[in-house]
Amino acid sequence: MSINPPLDQAGSREAPNAISESSGMPEEIAANTVILPFNDLPAAEKLLREHADELSAIVLEPVQGGFIPADQDFMEGLRTISEELGILLIFDEVKSGFRLGLGGAQEIYGVKPDITALGKVLGGGFPIGAVGGKKEIMMVSAPDQGRDILTAGKTDASKQDVLFHSGTYNGHPTILTAGLATIRLLEQEETMEDLITITRKLREDLEQLYESFNIPMQTLGMGSIFNIVLSDDPIKNYRDMDQADTDLRKKIDYELLNQGVYIKPLNRYSLSIVHTEEDINQTVAAHREALKKVLNHSLRS
Repeated sequence: MSINPPLDQAGSREAPNAISESSGMPEEIAANTVILPFNDLPAAEKLLREHADELSAIVLEPVQGGFIPADQDFMEGLRTISEELGILLIFDEVKSGFRLGLGGAQEIYGVKPDITALGKVLGGGFPIGAVGGKKEIMMVSAPDQGRDILTAGKTDASKQDVLFHSGTYNGHPTILTAGLATIRLLEQEETMEDLITITRKLREDLEQLYESFNIPMQTLGMGSIFNIVLSDDPIKNYRDMDQADTDLRKKIDYELLNQGVYIKPLNRYSLSIVHTEEDINQTVAAHREALKKVLNHSLRS
């Protein structure tokens, strides 16, 4: 809901509309969803207090879209307000988990949610997802609560007492082995520090390159993930991205593919511990060639 809706449908900044991001979603989903303005604590608090008796949880990407960081006071404020109002705080760290640090965004911000969703990098390339949180919440769906629809015979609990949760690949041993190997590797001394250092180098080199071409540009992100935004204006949420020159960014990205740098147009850069300084230099050189070709083509046009 309202991840990146058209601005003419998104509603006001202070009270955004709930807009479905896909066809096939029942209207009831939008009707029962309150959209909070990202990085605007006063407006978010106003909506939370207005709907306090209706809301079960706040679901938040601490780094919106994987590259727009939340402000510290926004994160701390949501935690304080949600605890006061008895609303669960859920962090979607599928993108940020293990990419900002082993503790994810919540470690960086020092804000502990009630539930965390993880995925992607956790499995070191294998398909995996994980949900964790406070014991009293997680135990609602624990198998030892006595309700398993897949087991024949008498059960000790009714359908109303237990949230049934199962999956074909839950606890898959091969995938979990890969996940544990990933964690152990990232736990090695200076591994995460080196990853973040090389990411910072790529960001700084790219910013210097674009400046030399007099193109307004900033890299935006945290840890080992970032995005290239062709704008000098502050970016606090998806609405601010409307200021960026996405047409030029697309042209550059498509040319980068020709230069041997695989980047999904307009998408983030995600570095890993196997990237080297040589890879960084190659990427910057490819950007230089891409900029030359795109700008020369624009001048001829």
